Amino acid sequence: MSSNLARGKSAETALPIRLDQYDQRPTQRPFDALTNELVTWARDLDALIGGELDAALDSRGLRDMVHRHRHSRRPDPASLSQDGALDAELAAIWLSLHANDLRRHPAVAELFDGIEDAIARCRKAIDRLPELSYKGPCPHVSYDEERQPFTCSADLYVERGEDYVSCPRCWTHHRVRDLEQAMLHKVNDQLFTITELLPLLDELGEHVAKSTLYAWANDPKRKKLSPQAWRQADGTHSDYWMRRSDPALYRLGDVRALVAALDTDESGVDAATL
Repeated sequence: MSSNLARGKSAETALPIRLDQYDQRPTQRPFDALTNELVTWARDLDALIGGELDAALDSRGLRDMVHRHRHSRRPDPASLSQDGALDAELAAIWLSLHANDLRRHPAVAELFDGIEDAIARCRKAIDRLPELSYKGPCPHVSYDEERQPFTCSADLYVERGEDYVSCPRCWTHHRVRDLEQAMLHKVNDQLFTITELLPLLDELGEHVAKSTLYAWANDPKRKKLSPQAWRQADGTHSDYWMRRSDPALYRLGDVRALVAALDTDESGVDAATL
């Protein structure tokens, strides 16, 4: 479940994701736990008030209420409204019809906690976790018992659209934009091959055609990039080209500067003036 910060809405109608007991999906055990809680507490309440629960569960009226409730919750032709009413739904509707009796139940707090816990397990099973992006290590500096400084360095992840993030280790608040600027400043000096640069630039939102990037590196007429080092077989960098198999490495900051200049040339407007 996201924190409702995602912008926009998909044009497609999502297929309903249901909790059911017909196969071995991860939703089965949470569904069984929810059914058990609802039915158990319904029977417990029925024993106190004599509400003839069994007769109600077999009645046409209670099943019609389940289907009407489905339509009110999901007015979508893709919903599986023709399925038979499930025990969990029948028990939930029956309990909702006895709200006043529930308030007088001697174990109402336990009843509430049990159903809430079962619902939470179901939500965890069916809801997609928010997509998080890495914003680097926490830069907060603290001091140990000997008054020696040390950096927290805990990994920071944020959900899209968030302006601030709290460190999970030291609980320091950081502005996401400041973290992004610090990351870009550090990564600009790192060296990558042409193959590694392509997806990295796309991730930064600075797309450039593959042919253009290779031309900057290899075409004598359009060459704008010079290797800063070469990667050897053991992963170390060398300032000199020793083997034909050693790939050339280029500084990310140099490539980003060329991409920015290319965008300026194509638009005819200097991005710095916008």
